[in-house]
Amino acid sequence: MHDADIRRILHEVEMKRVCALDPGTRVIDELGILEGKFRIDVAVVNGYLHGYEIKSSEDNLDRLQSQQAAYNKVFDKLTLVADEQHVEQAMKVLPPWWGLMVAGMRNGVPYVDEIWTPRLNPEVDPYAICQLLWKEEAMSILQARKLSSGLSTSKRRVLWEKLTASMDLSELKEIVRETLKTRENWREGTTRRKRRAKKRTRTTGKARREGKSSSPTTNQSAKPISKKALRIAEGALKNAILTYGL
Repeated sequence: MHDADIRRILHEVEMKRVCALDPGTRVIDELGILEGKFRIDVAVVNGYLHGYEIKSSEDNLDRLQSQQAAYNKVFDKLTLVADEQHVEQAMKVLPPWWGLMVAGMRNGVPYVDEIWTPRLNPEVDPYAICQLLWKEEAMSILQARKLSSGLSTSKRRVLWEKLTASMDLSELKEIVRETLKTRENWREGTTRRKRRAKKRTRTTGKARREGKSSSPTTNQSAKPISKKALRIAEGALKNAILTYGL
């Protein structure tokens, strides 16, 4: 099955089942972790942070080892949703706490079945969980706990470190989950970057229209064409007329 087919049936079957059990569940496609270095295909946020990684018939399992190492730092539970052709290999390489689901076609109808359920991940990293927070969110949490003194101009990594040192793991997990569930303007960071890029493009275009260089170097007046260059150009034109009948 293709990635889009597996993702669709995963949403139609598994995500509907999960949301029915807990209406407060939030489902997020392509959740970035570790400052965007990795993205898991589907993340479910409720009483746990549960990640689903899809491996379609067009994929292989070559990247799964590095993905496992990253995902294990963040998610309470993890499930691999694999095309039928990957199941045998997946059984050999998955950590014992990962769940496994198989995706395929049965009588012409796509399906996703659970082979085994996930267990709680023992390798969660508190700092990696904090990295799910935007800078403003991390600062707001610190302020609510009166832990923000002297941090108003600090970079987000400093805020994440402060949260990691100041909160126990269970409390940290809970506050991050609640933040993700209630977050609005999810792609705000991406939008801001696009706006800045567009602004730079508009500025450069305006400078060109006004005959200004977008480079910080000083404009230099154009050098006159030499007689030799003119003779070469005239010769090339004559050759083109003779060759192509121009």
